[in-house]
Amino acid sequence: MKKLLEKAKTGAELTREEALQLLGIETCSSDYYTLLGIANAEARRDYQNCGSILAQIGIEASPCPGNCAFCSLAESVFRKEDSFVLPIETAEQIADLLVQQGTDELFLMTTANYTNSDFLEYAAKVRRHLPEGMRFVANVGDFDLEYAKELRKVGFTGVYHVCRLREGVDNDLTIAQRIRSIEAACQVGLELYYCVEPIGPEHTYEEMVEEMERARKYGADVAAVMKRTCVPDTKLYERGELSSAELAKICAVAKLFIKPKRAMGVHEPDVLCLMSGANQIYAEVSVNPRDLSLSTETSRGASMEKACGFLRAANWNR
Repeated sequence: MKKLLEKAKTGAELTREEALQLLGIETCSSDYYTLLGIANAEARRDYQNCGSILAQIGIEASPCPGNCAFCSLAESVFRKEDSFVLPIETAEQIADLLVQQGTDELFLMTTANYTNSDFLEYAAKVRRHLPEGMRFVANVGDFDLEYAKELRKVGFTGVYHVCRLREGVDNDLTIAQRIRSIEAACQVGLELYYCVEPIGPEHTYEEMVEEMERARKYGADVAAVMKRTCVPDTKLYERGELSSAELAKICAVAKLFIKPKRAMGVHEPDVLCLMSGANQIYAEVSVNPRDLSLSTETSRGASMEKACGFLRAANWNR
């Protein structure tokens, strides 16, 4: 282990087997803190000690046919009568406010229900409120190459798209669908935002490393780790949540293994992970798939002010 930690410290590329060894380190052992320190030092160096905040607006809520067993918007959980689309005027006002508060990038999120044409029209109006050069990211259902081109045309610079842990087991989607979308995005030059998620206590290190490998294979510009949040009434609620200490170890290994180009994120925002390889967190407004409230900024979602506080607490500059 000492030799492996020394290798990680040099910044050398890690193998799958080495990543599994690092994940096997006992939480809160001396090697654990050494690992966290190595990942923290690499992140500070790679990202010039600058933290970043990505803000996301959930623009639509409806019973999603993806039916993810961990999601508050799953078809099996969300009531059709609660469906809504955030008025575009409201989204424009929120975008203005988030820009004023200093968000580094803006995301728009929908369920898999929202129609492509409506989303493109909506996004074009929001895009006009962003300053020149600000990254604009789509977090939407699966899509093909032609739609990826449309996303570029309307002004998106990237997409958040992943193969979730146990895709096709804990939801009604398939890995093939997800990969088709990822490859379409990469083909048209959209930046890829990837995440090992949603991690629960039942997931194996082999499953996690498989998604770290996928992030590295597709050259993720931004990577992250996210633990599953237990949402009442969802199918996976009873399985519980990962500890912050365990998530920090996974975050450290993901940073050292994937080596994302621009940022390494963690979700939910977590100070320990911000000392373990992560430098980026999210602020969220409106719908959140980990929250029963349809105004997550008043509930679970972190505000811009709170997100800035997390970064300050971990000594990241803005």
